[in-house]
Amino acid sequence: MSQAAGDVFGQRFVTVGWRLDRSPGMAQDRVSGVPVNATESALAELRAYCDVAVRHSYDQYEKHGTLHEKAHIAFHDDAVWKQTWVPDEFDVTDARLHPVFQETFTDRQRLAWNHFMWALDYSSIAQGERQIIVLNNFAVQHYGRVLPSVVELERRESFEETDHISAFAMVIEGVRQRYVGGTKPIWSVAASGFGSNSVNTVVRQAIGRLGNFVMGSNFPTLFFLARGMKTHGMKPFENAITRFEGGHKAIRMISHLHRLDESRHMATSLYLAQLSAAALDTMPKDNAFIFKQAVKAAFPPGRSSLYRLDYWKRVLDTADVYADVPQVEKDALFAHMSERIEANLASLHTVQTHVTRQANKRIVEECGLSPDMKRLFVEVMRQDPAYAATVDAVVLPEVGEA
Repeated sequence: MSQAAGDVFGQRFVTVGWRLDRSPGMAQDRVSGVPVNATESALAELRAYCDVAVRHSYDQYEKHGTLHEKAHIAFHDDAVWKQTWVPDEFDVTDARLHPVFQETFTDRQRLAWNHFMWALDYSSIAQGERQIIVLNNFAVQHYGRVLPSVVELERRESFEETDHISAFAMVIEGVRQRYVGGTKPIWSVAASGFGSNSVNTVVRQAIGRLGNFVMGSNFPTLFFLARGMKTHGMKPFENAITRFEGGHKAIRMISHLHRLDESRHMATSLYLAQLSAAALDTMPKDNAFIFKQAVKAAFPPGRSSLYRLDYWKRVLDTADVYADVPQVEKDALFAHMSERIEANLASLHTVQTHVTRQANKRIVEECGLSPDMKRLFVEVMRQDPAYAATVDAVVLPEVGEA
């Protein structure tokens, strides 16, 4: 699929004559103006979208192959270790501004830091995709009896996520072998769910089953809302990596193909967050306490800085490439990073200011949650400065307004 097509998906690819009227009552056929049932309208729109999205996925993989294949190609080129992989300013800890980084680190150590940055971001993405592979199936479980093409689409997206994880794991393992040594792991902890990967592995299916039971159609709505927002956050960085002239060609290709998949996933998230309440025959269950806990599980308070600092602490303390850096200097650098990260996460990165802000505004304002649950979602997000910036453009009606 071309980049133009990918961007179309990112803006929500609409090809059908049905549009859901969010006002109470009936929707209308956009062409004839004949009233139709809102559920039928939502199902028709989703059916047409799913057919297009699945077809584009198969076409893309037939044309380009898998991400895993691109990762394999990257590590057959020795030049991959001689080039940077991501723009240095993506490091929200500002490590590059500290004297230890500038004066003590060797050129090889600074280049290794850049490769570790890639491994941090993509191990975090892979952790999230592991969650998504399981929860996708539960979030669309009730579509099996009303619109099987949604289930088929999520199976295809789960196939793509599996390919992503495989590719990222190959590159991350290459980074570990080159710079860390031994068998020490170099993956980040998960950015959502529990901080323990082993706990997440055990409870994912339980969360999926419980979510449908206690939240009704609010579960797929919230799941795809959260999934979409997380995708919106990374999309601008991948756009920048793909265009990064200093980056290695094969590494850039991994990001390019990943962002094409994620453009479709963004569109899917917007559709299902908006239309699930109308399309499904399960009622939404508005329970403020349960809803707040679900939002906090998707966006754990303090996790944005914690998973990054935990990763960099392990890199500094265990990676062989930094073994000759005095501990006092490592501690000074880490203190600087800990101090800078909170302030940097309190606002969107410069590459995110347009796409992420506007995409999040749209998916929150248009999602199928009730007005009360939308307000509660935004309220919970704004309690954590690192998440508040992601919903700063959202405008919701006050209580009592039309």
